[in-house]
Amino acid sequence: MKVLLLHLSTIFLSLAGGVLLSLAFPPWNQYWLIWIAFTPVLAGLLLFPRRWYLAIIQGAVFGGTFGGLVFSWLLTGRLASDWLWNFVSFLLLGAIWGTFVGALVHLPARNGNRQVTPIMPGYGFNAAAWNKSISHLQAALVTAAAWTVLEWARGVLLPEWNAVGTVLQANLPLFQVATVTGVSGLSFIAVFANLIALTTVRRIILEPGRMTWASRFDVTITLAVIFLAALGGFWWLQHQKAGDRRSIALVCPDTTDFSRLLELSEQQKEKGIDLFVWRCVRFGQGDYTKLGDTSIGRSSGLVAGTTSAENGALSGASIIIPGTIKNLFLFPTRSDHFQPGTSGRTLTPFALKDASWVTLINWEAGDPLLVRGAVNKQIQVIVAFVDPLPGGPASTEQLFSNLRLWSVSLGRPVIFASTKNFAAIVTRSGKLVTNTPLAPAREVLTGSIEVPAPFDSTLYGRYGDWFAVACGAITIVTAISERLRRFHEKSGRVST
Repeated sequence: MKVLLLHLSTIFLSLAGGVLLSLAFPPWNQYWLIWIAFTPVLAGLLLFPRRWYLAIIQGAVFGGTFGGLVFSWLLTGRLASDWLWNFVSFLLLGAIWGTFVGALVHLPARNGNRQVTPIMPGYGFNAAAWNKSISHLQAALVTAAAWTVLEWARGVLLPEWNAVGTVLQANLPLFQVATVTGVSGLSFIAVFANLIALTTVRRIILEPGRMTWASRFDVTITLAVIFLAALGGFWWLQHQKAGDRRSIALVCPDTTDFSRLLELSEQQKEKGIDLFVWRCVRFGQGDYTKLGDTSIGRSSGLVAGTTSAENGALSGASIIIPGTIKNLFLFPTRSDHFQPGTSGRTLTPFALKDASWVTLINWEAGDPLLVRGAVNKQIQVIVAFVDPLPGGPASTEQLFSNLRLWSVSLGRPVIFASTKNFAAIVTRSGKLVTNTPLAPAREVLTGSIEVPAPFDSTLYGRYGDWFAVACGAITIVTAISERLRRFHEKSGRVST
């Protein structure tokens, strides 16, 4: 009975970890939980008696709970198939990760000496303390690398929504790590820090009293790396290459009436707007002629989501630039977004003010392959039009968070137009120039963005998922090394 309760306790810890991790994401947005969300499941995997089948269950419960909760809006929106794909994929990710951690990650054995050691000036050359700190860092490296490469592998099969590192966009300087490693580096940092937090608490309990500097080395080096990463991000924000500035007016009233949208746009004509963006409009007979009487189509461009339905659902986009009117139609696509495969859409950019722009509509804005494809085609700015997605505000907020992550990773600004209560202008560094939560009473959001050069790309944009591949190499080498070590021990060549 005692053993059963012990096993149930570890499963409960995994369940708690999955809940904490999901609460860090929209719509709950408890970002700080990312620093402790993995700690419960890691405690169950590393601090309790180990069984291979129990590690599988613990990891599966953790991953399944996270995937099921963070994508629960799909069930609300009656997209059960999409929810199932995400639930199963995260369940498998967690099960494999739990098996790996349970089998290959080991923490130093408990020291029987519980004597309180005072900290003396210059003291810290304690071999046992150093070895434990280094062992903790090695365990954190392997654990974080395993999660990172599995998360990346999931993103190869399904649209890479809600990777763990997405939450760190709340810290803009630290978020700049994505320009070098993509989301993989952010996920690695989060998991690494969680394991160091666990080992620190364990060490305090097992070695009470004042510890030497060497005993804190794993903590100090982890905090130092995170601090330096944030400091590097802050420096990057201050020293980015200056690009040509474009003034944007995002018109997002709760209407599709052409006259109202034109009236709001005319109020901004003295601000030297380069591009007007209308969230959604219903064009009538003669409306294009009325635009000719304004600055739109002459000194300014217009990109508008269009509708022909009474409910205002997007059916395409109209692009009006000097000398050209282009209409894009939204062709019917599969209803399931979260399933293996790609959308296969051909991007249609347009040129305005010596820059290349592209429109993405609804689920297209949630496809990382299309965002990457836009950068590969030297498109400089992304304009996203999104209807209220099934499942309520959580779906739109998660789509925006993921789109913001991908655009920062690749160094492209985004204009996001969803509803009156959800619209934003985002720079290539991820900074919100303006968004509706900051100005809820406004129907027009204005701001300037710096347009990068066509071939200007981030390190991640040039070299792709190199960091995730490196994490995969670490995982494979660790698994092979552990296998060889056990083989030698079993054969008696190396003393246990």
